[in-house]
Amino acid sequence: MTESAVPPTQTAVLAARPRPRDGQDYTRGNLHANIWLLAWPMVTDMLSTSVYQVVDAYWLGRLGTAALAAATIATVIRWVLNSLAMGLGVGGLAVVARRIGEGDDSAASHAAWQVLVMAVGMSGIIGGAGFLLAQPILQWLGAEPEVVALGVPFLRISFAGVGALVVLQCGNALMRAAGEARTAMWTMWVANGSAIVLASLLIPGNLGFPALGVPGSALAMVLGYTLGVTSAMAMLLSGRLRLHLRARDLRPDLPLMWHVLKIALPSTVQMTLRASSRLVTTTIMAPFGTAVFAGYGIANRINMFALIPGFGFGNAAGTLVGQNLGAGKPKRAAKSAWLVAAYNSAIMIVFVTLFIAFARPLVTVFSTQPEVVDVALEAVTIIGLSFLVTAVGVVMGRALDGAGATFPAMVINLTTLWGIQIPAAYGLANWTSLGTRGLWLGFGVANVVNGLLMAAWFQRGSWKKRQV
Repeated sequence: MTESAVPPTQTAVLAARPRPRDGQDYTRGNLHANIWLLAWPMVTDMLSTSVYQVVDAYWLGRLGTAALAAATIATVIRWVLNSLAMGLGVGGLAVVARRIGEGDDSAASHAAWQVLVMAVGMSGIIGGAGFLLAQPILQWLGAEPEVVALGVPFLRISFAGVGALVVLQCGNALMRAAGEARTAMWTMWVANGSAIVLASLLIPGNLGFPALGVPGSALAMVLGYTLGVTSAMAMLLSGRLRLHLRARDLRPDLPLMWHVLKIALPSTVQMTLRASSRLVTTTIMAPFGTAVFAGYGIANRINMFALIPGFGFGNAAGTLVGQNLGAGKPKRAAKSAWLVAAYNSAIMIVFVTLFIAFARPLVTVFSTQPEVVDVALEAVTIIGLSFLVTAVGVVMGRALDGAGATFPAMVINLTTLWGIQIPAAYGLANWTSLGTRGLWLGFGVANVVNGLLMAAWFQRGSWKKRQV
């Protein structure tokens, strides 16, 4: 489908559609300006999350290697179950962005609230399952007894409040789809800013607060994200956004829910595959000891800073692709995604260069134990280099999500994570003399192949014909 292929009657309707009541119309005007208008709040949004993770790791690192390892493993488990519900955000983004592009704010609002209703329901199921399975899963992963003892209360607190995390992530995806990127940014800063303050008080016990240690980390996140959800709901109820609540939108619309779920299912599966592959890799790490868990946890938090622009720009690409397809402009949609990928690649080169050059002083902020530092330095360098290709893949994956073409991304993630990453990490770590370096090489190879396949599939262009 091309702009010239849009039927004349549809072209007339699209041309006559009203400009949005509020905010920027991303289906018109200069593409470069639109990219930056969308991307900078989304990058800042992601930055707040990474700042929180770094502060959290700093305080946990002061408690010792076991505490940092427990939080690292428990966080991986939490994200496996969270991904079951967070895929809803991708399905909702595709539907809402398409309706916004068509100029139908009412339908976009209706879809958004149906997604949030589903998110609340799924959070209850996920929270209950995670609470009950916390200890058995940690034991199955081969964590040492001290790590299990610290990780169980962390997981139980996390899953008791998992609804705040899932609803906030879904709500922010919906606001970004509607072009309300700055509002989504502020709600995440409320959530992560609150979590940063609370982690600094509750983990070490500063200013007279109880020293809760590892459980304090989980409690800080739950309380901070609860404040974030409160902020997001206040904005959505205010009537100032393009998405607005009406009482009738809260009644379950089963056909629409099923439509969203069909789009969300492949994305949910791919997120679950990604998160569960990390869970399997923790079992591969287990024989190498607690220091490897701790070092990987530090490296992961440092490397996340390099991925921040990619996630932010990727979210911008998803919104631009979805809205421009809704407006009958598939060529503009494709061009916007490739421009976003070019920007992200340039930024990634700078980040990776700096992180590799200053890896040691960055790592020693969190731990000075030699065995932990050595592992973290290896992981930062080897995995970080693979991000030079991931920079393109992340953007293209989000662009496909924005088009509603979630199935190809699922297949690519299944192939690279389970067909390449896990076998390569295991084989290189256990069947060669590389040891832990083999783990990080396995991750890096999978990242490179994943990025190349995402870009190749987007270039095929079949996503332009996807109906949402």
